[in-house]
Amino acid sequence: MGSERRQHERVTKPFEGRWSGASGATECRISDISTGGCFVQSLTSAPKPGEQTTVTVSFGQNFSMSLTGTVVYVEPGQGFAVKFEDLPANDAAVFRAFIGQLAK
Repeated sequence: MGSERRQHERVTKPFEGRWSGASGATECRISDISTGGCFVQSLTSAPKPGEQTTVTVSFGQNFSMSLTGTVVYVEPGQGFAVKFEDLPANDAAVFRAFIGQLAK
């Protein structure tokens, strides 16, 4: 059995969102999200590994956040994983606190 490699607390609940990058932009579902990254479920086009993309996550009607990161791998027909880049300190604190609350 493999060991857990994730360094950040994560939430596996799906969220509605949108991704955009050099390969295009589309609505999507976002799952398995943490302060380190997320998995973007997108059946249509996907960016290539190494491509920078912005993921906008809707955490309900009152809160959404846009996060920029790098695509680390693609699962054709399923979606792709994004590793978030360093957020500004204020945004990172808000995001960490929100993810912490959702993970409980």
